Amino acid sequence: MTKQHLALLLFISNMGLPLSAVAHDTETLFNTVNLQAQAEREIPNDQMMVMLVTEHDGSDAAKVARLINLDMTWALELTKKHAFAKYQTRGYQTWPVYDEDQEISGWHAVQEVEITSVNMEGLSELIGKLQEKLQIRQMSFSPSDTTRRQSEDQLIEEAMQAFRDRIEIVKKKMDEKNYRIVNLTINTGGSPLPMYYERAMAKAPATAMAPPPAVQAGTSRLVVTVDGRVQFIQDSPE
Repeated sequence: MTKQHLALLLFISNMGLPLSAVAHDTETLFNTVNLQAQAEREIPNDQMMVMLVTEHDGSDAAKVARLINLDMTWALELTKKHAFAKYQTRGYQTWPVYDEDQEISGWHAVQEVEITSVNMEGLSELIGKLQEKLQIRQMSFSPSDTTRRQSEDQLIEEAMQAFRDRIEIVKKKMDEKNYRIVNLTINTGGSPLPMYYERAMAKAPATAMAPPPAVQAGTSRLVVTVDGRVQFIQDSPE
């Protein structure tokens, strides 16, 4: 036994770990098969996200900034009255506008606000009101966290059953009829990508509320994959 092995065994002994556990982790496994199974389904996009912006330009940078702030304050106060809407401001940018002589002739500024809700009808009506001063830059749909978690839990059960079904198929061709699952990985693939529905919609008239946007949320595909290593053995698994 080398000094390195002896030092390792002494460390394990001091940690209170049984040597049999180490032997099990380092044993050579025979008659192993790597298998994969998956389950998938379309789940509803029951959450809507809208990015709206206010934009202004002019020769006076301070005046442009003041107009942006007035619009955004108005939008946030209006949105705050709707409990179903989650919102947060995003980017705020200001940049110079140049004339033909490459001299600064004015300023352009833009600020974004993102609003999310599972109440699509209510959010659509709110957007119609907000378009009095703001414009839609982006709209997307995705499954809500609750819907995604519930669907993932169901698909995990289906994928696990599909994995065991594949073990049974392989077992028919093996001499050893008992098995144990050596390791298992379950991958839910993260959140489905949002479906982008509309971009860069035209600005509504400043004197009237725009009609609510027409929406069709659609569905997203969710996939759960199970990867595992199975060892076929003579004796019954403990």
